[in-house]
Amino acid sequence: MFGLSSSPETLHNSQLLFAICYFIMSEINLHRWTAWMPGRETADAWATWASGTLSNAAAPDTVTPPAIKEIPPLLRRRADAMGRAVLHVLSRPELPYTGEAIVLCSRLGEFTRSLDLQRELASTGQVSPQQFSMAVHNAIGGLFMMSAKAQAPLTALAAADETALAGLQEAHAQLADGAPSVWLVYGEEPLAEAYHPLVRNPVERAQRTDFFGILLELKSGSDFGLTCAADVDSEAAAASPLDLLRFFLNPDLRQLRLSAKSGWSIQRRTPGASR
Repeated sequence: MFGLSSSPETLHNSQLLFAICYFIMSEINLHRWTAWMPGRETADAWATWASGTLSNAAAPDTVTPPAIKEIPPLLRRRADAMGRAVLHVLSRPELPYTGEAIVLCSRLGEFTRSLDLQRELASTGQVSPQQFSMAVHNAIGGLFMMSAKAQAPLTALAAADETALAGLQEAHAQLADGAPSVWLVYGEEPLAEAYHPLVRNPVERAQRTDFFGILLELKSGSDFGLTCAADVDSEAAAASPLDLLRFFLNPDLRQLRLSAKSGWSIQRRTPGASR
């Protein structure tokens, strides 16, 4: 227990963060995973990338999203690019779905659909009800649940550049609450070109063409530790979902800083742990 004599109003931010985070440590295992990105669609290709041989390469100008033939036609035709990438990793035959809780994370969601809706509204004063219903962040997860005829917990998150961290925190919270496993899913599509001039942050500029779907099946265990310390590196960039996947897959990586605003990081506690 901590005894704090100073009031919250006078306690320095770093001291308060220390008091909250000093003893926080959560442990998880990566049980299974799958991922899709243009030109990187096999486990061997992802392993080569994770070893550092390949960078987080930008998507080509023209990319065909996954066909997602496992999803019924009436449902899959509702998904745009990012939605198809996410549905692709959710419906892999080698990772059969058996009712796991799903945490679906995307910084921008199906952004192209949202931009088209804004343009339609500006020009006609109306929007398509079906397109509007698909513009919410949990819509793609809902399509998958309908396809799987499942009634499992589904959480949708968007946390700007800390979306990777937010997803991990939520997945751990559900594991701590008794979930036997959690499917942590990340997805992004290339940012519409109309918004490129507005992206000034170098990290965000590098990520504006990211196009991927990632699924991490997490369980309670001791291979990886999610920790929070009092130190904050104001120069550090928050880890992206691709950074997180590389960390999980590369056994030589010992620690990954997850946040630029707090001391959250993930550490490899079992040498060589990866999948």
